[in-house]
Amino acid sequence: MAIVALTGMPAAGKGEVAAVAQQRGWAVHRIGDLVWEETERQGLELAPSSVGTVANGEREEHGYGVWAERSLPRIDALRTDGKYVLIDGMRGEEELAVFRAAYGDTLVTVAVLASPETRLARVQQRGRVDDGDATAFQARDQRELGWSLAETIAAADETLENEGSLSQLREDADELLERLESL
Repeated sequence: MAIVALTGMPAAGKGEVAAVAQQRGWAVHRIGDLVWEETERQGLELAPSSVGTVANGEREEHGYGVWAERSLPRIDALRTDGKYVLIDGMRGEEELAVFRAAYGDTLVTVAVLASPETRLARVQQRGRVDDGDATAFQARDQRELGWSLAETIAAADETLENEGSLSQLREDADELLERLESL
């Protein structure tokens, strides 16, 4: 049974792919939820600067695989239900190494790809608490690229291009997930 780890730049469409997986009956673990929980635990506002500071600070203090390591118990709990599992938001080579060590050949990585212009337009439309303005968007891109995100995207087993319509992404994601269910 495949475990899929999604990677991609902010606003590339990972959340939409995760929504398609949920509609197919998959269990979904969003790594960003752990970051948001830790941000709130530290008494900070869910804003671009504080979420980024917590995400980066925990990586620097505990290693760049920390969010993957903290995800394992939640992912394992989801796996006990016998469902396919999608991990939303893998951000770097060390996180990939943690997931590969835990799940071996059952792990399939999928990169969701979209241009910076397309992603910025989406950020400006969706209004998520950790998005911010164009300056915050660029700062977030640079921060996440510093976590070896580009290398993780390049190493993905599968890719989903997301420059078209939302319905096209959903259709492509549905086809990919259906294929992965047969592995």
